Amino acid sequence: MARKARRPARRWRPGPGKTLLCLAAAAALAFGNWFAHLPTAERAAFGPAELTLEALGAITADLTDALGLTGRDVAVPYAKTPAPGPAPFGLPRVADPSVAPGDVRVLRRQGYWVGFSPSLHRPVWAAYAVPERRLLESAPPRPPFAKDAEAPGSPEPGDYTGSGYDRGHLAPNHAIATRYGKAAQAETFLMTNIAPQAPELNRGPWRALEQIVAEELPAAGGGTVWVIVCLAPGAPGDVLRKGGVQVPKGFGMVLAAVRGGALRAIALYMPQETKETKRPRYCFRSVRELERLTGLDFFPDLPKAAQEALETREASRFWPTLPLLGGGAR
Repeated sequence: MARKARRPARRWRPGPGKTLLCLAAAAALAFGNWFAHLPTAERAAFGPAELTLEALGAITADLTDALGLTGRDVAVPYAKTPAPGPAPFGLPRVADPSVAPGDVRVLRRQGYWVGFSPSLHRPVWAAYAVPERRLLESAPPRPPFAKDAEAPGSPEPGDYTGSGYDRGHLAPNHAIATRYGKAAQAETFLMTNIAPQAPELNRGPWRALEQIVAEELPAAGGGTVWVIVCLAPGAPGDVLRKGGVQVPKGFGMVLAAVRGGALRAIALYMPQETKETKRPRYCFRSVRELERLTGLDFFPDLPKAAQEALETREASRFWPTLPLLGGGAR
């Protein structure tokens, strides 16, 4: 029986419809990437479409930022070697006593320093450094929370029970444990390092942000990242039923690093009502805006001109981790 002749393989040829579809998809991704790098206030102007556009932008923005192709850094020239310790550019200062109390007591721990307010029964800020070098590859099992016997006004761990809020760390368990060891980790569970944090925020974008700080940013340029966590105060009567712990309105973070002769800074802010699906990249603020929200003054040891340049602009990316363009400030 004669064999049937094989038909030549059909080559895929894009028709007009498929071409238009591909072009539309590429345009949508490009638009989403552009949207992802807008300042916070400008994104909010998109109203109900903002959440959809955030999801669209995140498809490509994290990758192009990591490669150094997109995004904006905030940086000033800095030729010094930063002083040792968790806050080489100055500890936060209370600039507005009507927003931040004047009774902040600095408690110096092995892996972090915390500014605790006895009147609020919670911290106002915490400062810590995350070097690239690790002491432990992973964090040991979590120790129990404990009242801080050295600080008057320290809450009891049980004060948060049934409150609807998580015990939110300021200086985080993982970063401190892996860089400073088990004893330093235990100190992060002292209640003077804890503030009421909404569960969706604590277990969603705040945890994701802590992971970025601990695992990604120290390797982006091979240097230490200095971190200040701060709280925006809530209403005076908004306290936990037990212990009278004041509930903050939101949580902020300032990141700093010295790379290539420049001091770079990133500020972020997450209100308590932040949804679990929110991405940290959409929580950028200027340092000046975070100062307004918290009543604190950051980078107080820098010259005024450097503060002005560093604090008034809003970053639109985390520092590149796989830079194709050198990773310089843009």
